[in-house]
Amino acid sequence: MSGVTRREQILAAAAEVFSETGYHGARIEDIAVNAGIGKGTVYEYFTSKRELFEESIFFVLEKYLYETMEGVNSIPDPIGKLKGVISLQTSLMDRKGNIATLFMKNSGDIHREMLDRLIDFRERVLDFIAGIIAGGIQKGVFRPMDPRLAAILFMGVLQEAETIRCSGSRISDKTIDTILDYMIKGIGKIRNGGTPCSSG
Repeated sequence: MSGVTRREQILAAAAEVFSETGYHGARIEDIAVNAGIGKGTVYEYFTSKRELFEESIFFVLEKYLYETMEGVNSIPDPIGKLKGVISLQTSLMDRKGNIATLFMKNSGDIHREMLDRLIDFRERVLDFIAGIIAGGIQKGVFRPMDPRLAAILFMGVLQEAETIRCSGSRISDKTIDTILDYMIKGIGKIRNGGTPCSSG
């Protein structure tokens, strides 16, 4: 087994243990057992439990982004792509949501390097979503707009969907369709011509 593969094996095991037992309840011994390796092998790749916890967060985030891009890129319809992004995120949160919640509870001492990595990850997600919106503009599905600003708006939708999920509620396909309808059509009153009314 190569070093990279073994590292991923440990990270996957760590994500499961942290999700099940919490940060303080997790032990390196339990992570090693879950990974099917010795405790000493874990320390060949990670110097501390905190480092392992942080790296497992990014492991889950990267998995989310990879699965989302793979799942969405096969959908030809731009609106379907955006719906797919929300659906895939809620699915991942159902499987790995505990570790994301744990990270928020233990994020008080985020160091600069980790913050920079989180910002970089957010930028990559924004670029991906902006690309979907830009494609929709080119196809005439969306009106001309700044794709990046629209992506920021959509990220707000994703964050709220995560909040709903973390509160214990499930997000149905009907709810996802309604959220996208509000976002794409706006919440302004529609004129007969099909354009939102302005207040001016």
